Amino acid sequence: MTGIDFEQIVDRIHEAATVPELWPDVLENIAHAAGAHGMVMITSDSDQWSGVWNGVVTSPSIREAFSAFLRGDLSSRTETTPRLLALDHPGFVGEHEAFSPEEWERDPYRVEWNKKWGFEHACATAVRSPSGEIIVFHMERLAGRPAFSRQDLDFLDRFRPHLARAALLSTRWRLTRMRAATEALSLVGLPALAITRSGRVLAANALIEGMIDVLQWLPKDRIAIKDRAADTLLRAGLAQLDAPDKAVCSFAARRASDLDRVVLHLVSMPGEACDLFDGAVGLLIATPVTASQAPSLALIRGLFDLTPSEARVARGIAQGQTIGDIAAHHGLSRETIRTQVKAVLAKTGTRNQKSAAALFGAIPKLPLRD
Repeated sequence: MTGIDFEQIVDRIHEAATVPELWPDVLENIAHAAGAHGMVMITSDSDQWSGVWNGVVTSPSIREAFSAFLRGDLSSRTETTPRLLALDHPGFVGEHEAFSPEEWERDPYRVEWNKKWGFEHACATAVRSPSGEIIVFHMERLAGRPAFSRQDLDFLDRFRPHLARAALLSTRWRLTRMRAATEALSLVGLPALAITRSGRVLAANALIEGMIDVLQWLPKDRIAIKDRAADTLLRAGLAQLDAPDKAVCSFAARRASDLDRVVLHLVSMPGEACDLFDGAVGLLIATPVTASQAPSLALIRGLFDLTPSEARVARGIAQGQTIGDIAAHHGLSRETIRTQVKAVLAKTGTRNQKSAAALFGAIPKLPLRD
């Protein structure tokens, strides 16, 4: 491989560990360096393959094609991942190492997706993290190009330890963010936990851990709500965590007494809607049935890591104010407020002011000074 700035790509890999927005371009650079069309990083939150991918990051050139792959059930029908994991090889492998030519041409992955999108050859490697995730780096070559040679795979193996370390660092950063969010809620008296779409609890504060009359803790960091009707609603909410029009799901759950209830709010977690390792992530927040349903400025800042000016704008959005209203109230220009609104939307992972208002409206207001 000539003309490839290996060290520069490695530096970008390690930058992506703390700046997840860099991953798509990093994957693209590695793919092009290896003569591939595109590359994906996909994760499962269990060390046993269940046929479902949680987190997905794609390089720009393969995004449309891989989105089509994920819309169907191919991941549960193809033998590509089970065979990759069964090889347990500490490096990249090509399709010819996992399949015979006849098996490759029969596999649903090849028949229903790979060939239809103009690809022919693939290679991948799997990394298992200490916290239980399977992380797969996978790339595709267009039809007409040769299969990945041993030289190509050896070249990619030079990147593998850096990819593995960066992925594991991203895991640690993610857990830090989750813990910070739940502990921020604990400081203002709210039981809360961070939970993935698959139902895995990533972090929980002591207040919610003590709610043993409401929650049942299950093996492998899962939870269930003892009130079966409420648990059904939780599962439905988790399944829609990354839906743009389903930012919030609130429902009541019985405590020990049928007359004593708690309201649970499942809120799509800011900045984690496309989390690399868990897909959609939500905060499950418990409040008394008497709690008001408007957000506190201090709480908004703590949850979404906003600046003071951004938090004031977020509060205005939550109150239904327009950009003009907010600008007039604070004596600032519309352009300044518009810039701050864009920052709020970016940090909260929402698409517009309406979805941001819905998100803020599900977070309880507490008696804090603004």
